[in-house]
Amino acid sequence: MRGGGVRCGAAIVALLALLLAGLAGCGGGASGGQTTADAVTDAAPTPSAEQSADAERLDRVLGRQEAAIAAYGQVIPTLPPRLARMAAYFRAQEQEHVDAVLKAMRGLKSQVEPSEETIAVGDLKTDRERLEFLYAVEGATIDQELSAIAALEASWPRSLLASTVADQAQHLTLLRQALGAGPLASVPGPFEDGTFSPPVE
Repeated sequence: MRGGGVRCGAAIVALLALLLAGLAGCGGGASGGQTTADAVTDAAPTPSAEQSADAERLDRVLGRQEAAIAAYGQVIPTLPPRLARMAAYFRAQEQEHVDAVLKAMRGLKSQVEPSEETIAVGDLKTDRERLEFLYAVEGATIDQELSAIAALEASWPRSLLASTVADQAQHLTLLRQALGAGPLASVPGPFEDGTFSPPVE
């Protein structure tokens, strides 16, 4: 009797082990046999056609903004302290614009591949030439961002770029003042688009 009980208990243990193994296999099958690679793929959803198009437009804006930062970096060391501080402030704000656009790119589920753009600084001999150059950089960046706003499908990236344009229009105001414009002449035009010329000397 005792030996039979032992054999019976061993058989029950073996049966339970088989049942547990089968349940574990069923658990994997219930999820469709999903592998780790499948789970990683599901974690990175594919952007829609509209999101991809918006991402390409933001890529171009990002390339322009990064080129503007690089241009500021070349000009700032050549300016007198007061103007250098102002230009450094503008450059820091442009970096914040870049960070915000990068965040928007992540929201569009797209890889960040900014278009490479270089802004040639050239041989700037006077402070006025340097300020006029920065004025042109800001104006061209505004123009690029406005073009993107007109083409973007999603509303929230449009709102983001509208705020960066407003910020850069204020940069133009301070640059006009640094170039000698009075209070009224330094105010942006009613439809500032980055194409207005700097004040004449």
